[in-house]
Amino acid sequence: MSETPDRLQQIAVDWEALVRQIPGATPVEHRHDGFWMTAPGLDVVAMAELMRRVDARLSAITGLAAEHGETAVIYHYCLGAAMVNIRTTTRDGAIRSITPATRTADWSEREIGDLYKVSFIGHPNPGRLLRPPSLSPGFFRDPRREGGGRG
Repeated sequence: MSETPDRLQQIAVDWEALVRQIPGATPVEHRHDGFWMTAPGLDVVAMAELMRRVDARLSAITGLAAEHGETAVIYHYCLGAAMVNIRTTTRDGAIRSITPATRTADWSEREIGDLYKVSFIGHPNPGRLLRPPSLSPGFFRDPRREGGGRG
């Protein structure tokens, strides 16, 4: 079922009011593919706890290589019929783990750790998930340096 423009506007207002409670939150943007917030200094544990309280479902976490060796981490949530995407950035290659607050983040955080060499502080099981032992952590930062990637 598709949301009406008026209903989407109300969701945007409600969502923005909700996320203002999170330390480091920034304004929310409504795009064709959902609601987006880019907040480099976001408290991700507070975000995860808030999203759990409002029954939002974590559907995925995406990692992207960013400038200066950092990684953009995007949390994708379903909140009712709306997609909510929250982008933040690692600091010194690390970010707090949301797995203790949201168990479904476990494998996604471990995968991003393998592929982008991100340390998820406080993760209960930070070991290698899918990276072959012959590849060093952070393979997706520059696959060519491992000799097996395409350039």
